[in-house]
Amino acid sequence: MSSERKKPGYRINFADVPEILIQPHDPNNKAPFRARKIAGAQASLMMADRGPGYHTKPHVHDCEQWNYIVSGEIWFFVEEDGYRCTTGDVMRIPRNLPHWAFNRSEGHCVVLEAHAPLLIEDPNDARIAWVLRDDEDRSGVMTKRNSFIDFDQAKIDAIEARAFEDEMQNA
Repeated sequence: MSSERKKPGYRINFADVPEILIQPHDPNNKAPFRARKIAGAQASLMMADRGPGYHTKPHVHDCEQWNYIVSGEIWFFVEEDGYRCTTGDVMRIPRNLPHWAFNRSEGHCVVLEAHAPLLIEDPNDARIAWVLRDDEDRSGVMTKRNSFIDFDQAKIDAIEARAFEDEMQNA
């Protein structure tokens, strides 16, 4: 006997999510990245491939961010500290703290990022895969956006140089 009840669409495969080519906001960053974004009622998930030279501008967002390094290596900077992350590492970025990322390796880095509440620049972007029940209205879902902050480039350079030097001394 088959059931006519329709299960909620809580499962999706990243391969079925449209890929988004994201151009950097910073003209000094020449490396766009590719991402696939999934959104639910309380959190968003993004699989992003960041190429060599990828370097974001310092920014904040009113959501907690978790990063799992699927492959490769990338540096995350939170306030005054740098963290070299490699395959298998998990990096937490607390909400509203200035942070940025830099792939200074020669290879690609794939990162799985989770944000709660959702970090979605445009909730109406058709390339975002919403994983909601039919009776869940995404118009009521709270989303947050990146806010880029003005960090002096000399300050960024000094923070990064100190982190890279510390890493070399501890290697």
